[in-house]
Amino acid sequence: MATIAVNYAALTNGYDSLVATWGRIEQHLAELDATLGATADMQADTLLAYRSLKARWDASAAERQIVLRSLAESVASAGERYRQVDAAMAAQFAM
Repeated sequence: MATIAVNYAALTNGYDSLVATWGRIEQHLAELDATLGATADMQADTLLAYRSLKARWDASAAERQIVLRSLAESVASAGERYRQVDAAMAAQFAM
């Protein structure tokens, strides 16, 4: 007979960790944008090249954030589903 063991705390921690990572990335991106805001009036070739690369990087970062959020929601959903199944199975044995 197969045994399925679910660590609810690990699922909750996984969700919390993914959400925290998402938040830290957003904070770093905001800090970078704020720092670059001071150079808005500059037109150096290096800065222009950086801005072009940053636009591509921002698009990739946005996609990564969507994936992280989706993964976090999937982990939370799995934890909730396991809890529901566990409760339903326990109810089978209740008197």
